[in-house]
Amino acid sequence: MTARKTDALSLYYNAVKQNPLLTAQEERELSRRWLDHQDRAAADRLVLSNMRAVIKIAGQYSNQHVSFSDLLQEGTLGLLRAVDRYDPDRGVRFLSYAAWWIRAYIRDHLLRTRSLVRLGTTQRQRTVYSRLGKAKTEVAREGLEGEARMARMVEIIGVDRKTIESMEGRLMGYDVSLDAPVSADGDSAPRSNFIPDPATGADDLLADGEEQFIERQRLDQAIAQLPLREQEIIRRRHLADKAETLEVVGKDLGVSRERVRQLESRALLRIRNWVAQDSWSREVA
Repeated sequence: MTARKTDALSLYYNAVKQNPLLTAQEERELSRRWLDHQDRAAADRLVLSNMRAVIKIAGQYSNQHVSFSDLLQEGTLGLLRAVDRYDPDRGVRFLSYAAWWIRAYIRDHLLRTRSLVRLGTTQRQRTVYSRLGKAKTEVAREGLEGEARMARMVEIIGVDRKTIESMEGRLMGYDVSLDAPVSADGDSAPRSNFIPDPATGADDLLADGEEQFIERQRLDQAIAQLPLREQEIIRRRHLADKAETLEVVGKDLGVSRERVRQLESRALLRIRNWVAQDSWSREVA
């Protein structure tokens, strides 16, 4: 263990010792103080009392050839994001909600730093990256191999075989110097001699960019199907740089925060149904 890792862990363990776990009622009260009054002390306590979760989740990714302190840092950013977005009125414990954000920030960091070539440039690739570990565990438990293994992974992850195979191959290794020889004896030509013409990858780059554009276009189309009030709620709660609270949105719209929550839930369901129906229509066509 490096000194940097030790120092980072010391800071986290000290925070854990000084800030015991919160009860459900304490979480609700602190979250409400932050959402309604922007009480920084309440937000800080929510963060400090849940830092042990960052250590635990970061440890699950500690074999990824990245600094453990960096994982802790990214996980903490996810925890901060969770504090800002958590709605205590939904009946979900804070840690259950925050764990998703902690993992999301850590995974995003791994995708951005694992290689000089970005691994998760499309939504489909990010989906494979986040679900691949679970899928591999499942097929191993079921003892599947060959075609049966891949068919089961396609079923679990929910994307096509080509995308899964591509991501698996890219995740198998890490960056190697172009000046390094191909063989281990050091007498062979450097790897740079075997690099194909980069122009051959232009179609792939164009396809990735087009896919991102289409996904955003479909989301915009789905939102456009909503009533104007629900459109505003979705944009202010989910698409803005800083999501606004239910109370703030409700005050501007002249309705209660509970009514905003109901409209938001209905709008999200409509968007999911519209996107699913659109995807099915495209497949049929």
